[in-house]
Amino acid sequence: AMDNCGMGGDLIVTANVSTIAALIAAVAGIPMCKHGSPANADAGRHGSSDFIELCGINNFASKTEVEACVETLGFGYTEALDTRYKLIHLQTHEVAKLPHMNDIIGPITNPLDPRILRRRALGVNHLIPPVVVARAYQILNERGITFLEHGLFVRGFGDNGEDSGVDELSICMGGTQVAELKNGEIKEYWLHAEDFGIKPVPESSISPPKGMSKGDFSLAILKREMTGAPAQMIAANAALLFWLAGKSTDLKVCYKQAEEILLSGQAYQKMLAVREALPK
Repeated sequence: AMDNCGMGGDLIVTANVSTIAALIAAVAGIPMCKHGSPANADAGRHGSSDFIELCGINNFASKTEVEACVETLGFGYTEALDTRYKLIHLQTHEVAKLPHMNDIIGPITNPLDPRILRRRALGVNHLIPPVVVARAYQILNERGITFLEHGLFVRGFGDNGEDSGVDELSICMGGTQVAELKNGEIKEYWLHAEDFGIKPVPESSISPPKGMSKGDFSLAILKREMTGAPAQMIAANAALLFWLAGKSTDLKVCYKQAEEILLSGQAYQKMLAVREALPK
């Protein structure tokens, strides 16, 4: 199974990109054990857990229920604040209540057995370069703590560089800084919208309209009530998962596959199925 959670702390408000991308991947037959947490202090934002709750899914389901959901539906969700799994995230969210370096620990400590989590994407915010997280995994692999064979660590930018970071792949002019860990080796490069066969979009186009919450914005995209740039950004992030899972070696092909699933409504139907399996 794979994961694609990020550190949080975006400088641009975007949709709940990783959660919807994970649902798209699940439709394509890629088992996803999605990890996440509520947003940090800002009440106007929605973290993955806030969005999962908005969808009516129980983010504190039992281990047995989550395992069954991953096995039958290809999607499960584990809550970073669930103390049945770990305690470290409480320090970030209930003590510091701010974007914090502990956020790097959150994505790495997905409760999924590390022997199963062999491939993943991880979104990195503006606080550190992606290569730092790749090196952390490299060291953990060497010590036999993790077993990551292929990881993509991405930090996206808006229109202007450092002051416009997002903890996911960006399809804006600023592009995406990538550190790729594969078979123990790290390489760094950049990805841009054109690599997915689409044109760059302004950062204003990937944020919720004025007066609309991030959660409602995300749900509208999932329901296909909102398309265009926000949907393109999610499809591009899902394309990374398709590429990691070996669906195609061409990111443009992966993007088309992901976009078709999102725009067909299959990702929304997957969410409804997960809600039925893990009701609040």
